[in-house]
Amino acid sequence: MSHHTKDLSRLMPLLRHATTHLGVEQTATGKALGLTNARMMALAAVGAGDGCSMTDLAQRLALPAPLATRVADELVARDLVERSGDPDDRRRVVLRLTEQGRTTLETVHHEAEQLVSAVLLRMSEAETEALLVGLQAFLRMLHAPAPDGDSPTLPAHDHGFPTERNAS
Repeated sequence: MSHHTKDLSRLMPLLRHATTHLGVEQTATGKALGLTNARMMALAAVGAGDGCSMTDLAQRLALPAPLATRVADELVARDLVERSGDPDDRRRVVLRLTEQGRTTLETVHHEAEQLVSAVLLRMSEAETEALLVGLQAFLRMLHAPAPDGDSPTLPAHDHGFPTERNAS
């Protein structure tokens, strides 16, 4: 058994477990509003600039346009995002965070930070450093071209995360 197979069989359950406990669904605000990680990613993508079009949202989330539209519809229904026409292009719809959307985004991020902070406080400095180094290496390889020159594991995209801009 190669180290890759052995490591993968140990890593996948750990990643699933960690994301289950650290997802937006674990925050008080996320639970109250029925937010999922996908909805939160979309909310953050809309909030990354001064609004975005449906095409921009689909590209930022690396989703097909119909799925991005469905996620946007869910955020509009929760009064977290609003649609408006583009004054420069009547065919284009622009998504913007509502005041509740902006507050929700900030609150969920704060609640998630508190959750992670509570865990990190119980870890040793060496354990925290090992976690940081490992996650940085994982993200760097996730976004980097393969050694044989093939495309990166993920297609080019930008969720607006600072780590994506610093991953290479």
